Amino acid sequence: MKIKSLSLGFFFLVLINEGIAQNKINLFSEINYNSIPSVNLNEYKSVQDRDSRLQNPNIALGVAISGGGSRAQFFSMGVLLGLEEIQEENSNRNFLNEIDYFSTVSGGCYSAGYYLTILKNKLQYDNCSFNEFYFSKADAFKSDVNKSANIFSLLNNSRNEKGEKISMAQRLDFEVLQYDSGNPENQNKFKTQMLLSDFFIPRESKLNPQLPIMVANGTAYNNGERFPFMPHIIRALKINSSLAPNKASLSLDENNINNGYDFPLTYAITASSAFPGVLPKTKFGIKNQDKILCVIDGGASDNMGYETLIELLHNDSKVKDKNKKALFIDCLGQGKKAPFINDGKIGLLSLLETASLYTVQTRYMTFEKDVENVLDKYRIPTSNYQVIGFTTLRDYLLTLKKDQKYENLVAQLKETDDEAANWLKLHDDFKTELIAKFGTDSFKKDKYGEPLLSSLDKGKFKDFDASELLMLYEYASHVETKLKTTPEEKEMLLLSGRFAAYLKTNELKALLIENKGI
Repeated sequence: MKIKSLSLGFFFLVLINEGIAQNKINLFSEINYNSIPSVNLNEYKSVQDRDSRLQNPNIALGVAISGGGSRAQFFSMGVLLGLEEIQEENSNRNFLNEIDYFSTVSGGCYSAGYYLTILKNKLQYDNCSFNEFYFSKADAFKSDVNKSANIFSLLNNSRNEKGEKISMAQRLDFEVLQYDSGNPENQNKFKTQMLLSDFFIPRESKLNPQLPIMVANGTAYNNGERFPFMPHIIRALKINSSLAPNKASLSLDENNINNGYDFPLTYAITASSAFPGVLPKTKFGIKNQDKILCVIDGGASDNMGYETLIELLHNDSKVKDKNKKALFIDCLGQGKKAPFINDGKIGLLSLLETASLYTVQTRYMTFEKDVENVLDKYRIPTSNYQVIGFTTLRDYLLTLKKDQKYENLVAQLKETDDEAANWLKLHDDFKTELIAKFGTDSFKKDKYGEPLLSSLDKGKFKDFDASELLMLYEYASHVETKLKTTPEEKEMLLLSGRFAAYLKTNELKALLIENKGI
């Protein structure tokens, strides 16, 4: 308890010092507004008007994805791949196609943004599933963020504030949303930028919705309010330019940006993942004012995005409350590579990491109770939600029979330090073991003909023993909260996400059942 108190105090000290420096350069001026407008769907066409062959218009299904850097991105990507493998009873529809709403935070925005970009540009025109696309064409449409950022950036915030030659918004457009702003004719990227108008269709429009609605959530630095990026909210606050993270990063047509619909998705995602000191903060200009609205990481107000998701479901006027369903993808792992708890003296870096995650972790202690309170508020049955996370793997592991092989692995993990070479060997040994056990035909192949660990046939999941599941759980859940991930970490996260979705198959199928009772 003393360590936690010291960590929190140290973190506040860092933020106070940071705030003093910011006041000197006047980055965070107050703007005059009463409050951020609430989540509302009144001015938009209903997502239930999408193709009924793909989704049931009598069920409103929402998915919230938490933050957590690349760990969140690829674990939740694995879950999305797993959701497509869950078929609705007596139907060609699957859980992924049924999703009407995404509410995302930080790293969780990356997986949802990537999936919806591919859905808009490829899946609607190519006759293949998301799984088929991801495991056969993802080499051409990579979603890896090629940027390092860590807690040491807290001590070098001035560089972040000045921005880099390639802004974070441009980077996310290129690497996650597959759009090259510098060369729209790039054959390896899509020709149109993802905008909020891809998800939000005005009621008076002649167009019909094609995609689920996605909301990226940030936090207003000015007053700590949750900031859901939706057109009516952007318009109400009179946001008409972006200064994030440097002035050269965007020049918006004032007439377009004022309507909120033509707001680029990449700026919403950049804002949602702008953890103070680690990534550049997003700063937005206000029409006819010299003031700046600063939006930071959505995890500061709600790291799961559950409040926005439930409000979206509540505002779905076409579906009865009893048929409003939610799935929460919890990507909060341990955030450290070192397995198990040790009694070693905590170092400065660990202290900073613990401090930065302290508030988020304490909120998770009451998460399910908080969710049920909000569901009750809107008269949505509290039985209408499920949670998928690393704990899904852990809870299943507790039910498996432990043998000597398992005990040997526990001993090995306890002796494994943070050296990258040691974890690389653990990954390679694990992959070799699974290939020997299940055969190469159980895996899809990459462009070099090598088996992709993350593509293991889900029919083999039932044959995992305790040691194999322990290795998957320990490796994936201890990936650090960071942007840049290694290929090995990515594969383990994707596989763990698919496995976690598989373990929840029955519960998730139940969410797809329409309640026809009174």
